[in-house]
Amino acid sequence: MDSSKDHSVRNLALLSLLVAAVVFLSFWSPNAERFSLPSQSLQRSSPSTEKATEREKDEMETALEKASMENKTVIIAVVNKAYAAGEMPTMLDLFLESFWVGEGTRELVDHLLVVAVDQTAYDRCIFRGLHCYRLETEGVDFTREEIYVSEEFIKMMWRRTLFLLDVLRKGFSFIFTV
Repeated sequence: MDSSKDHSVRNLALLSLLVAAVVFLSFWSPNAERFSLPSQSLQRSSPSTEKATEREKDEMETALEKASMENKTVIIAVVNKAYAAGEMPTMLDLFLESFWVGEGTRELVDHLLVVAVDQTAYDRCIFRGLHCYRLETEGVDFTREEIYVSEEFIKMMWRRTLFLLDVLRKGFSFIFTV
């Protein structure tokens, strides 16, 4: 019983963190100098990475358009190696199975965009024939499961939140699932 209670508290804390970050970033001006991310590697202001960022954004918009509904809504799931690979069935397999066993949910998988934060998760997504997008963050390894509130976990959450902000800035709505 304690385990499920701790899990609920952890999920509530994650949801609260995400909502707070989205609200904060909604009012944050991109030109504001007072705000800095936990890691410089997450910022995209480097001139050497501008072309890569433009390419990434083009790929991102293409992936969003392929997965979106007519009203530009997309279902987004962010996964890494810890969720997409390993002992069968994986967390990704179980998540996808829920679309098949749910009532009236099979067609929703056509609007699912799996955002892979590492190459293994991306390869698994492609193998499953899903709409996939490879979210790259220079100098950070997101392949393993991170301990809650560790430095790497916080980096992962910030990168995910910034990605979701980019989705909104491109005019898409999303349903986010973990």
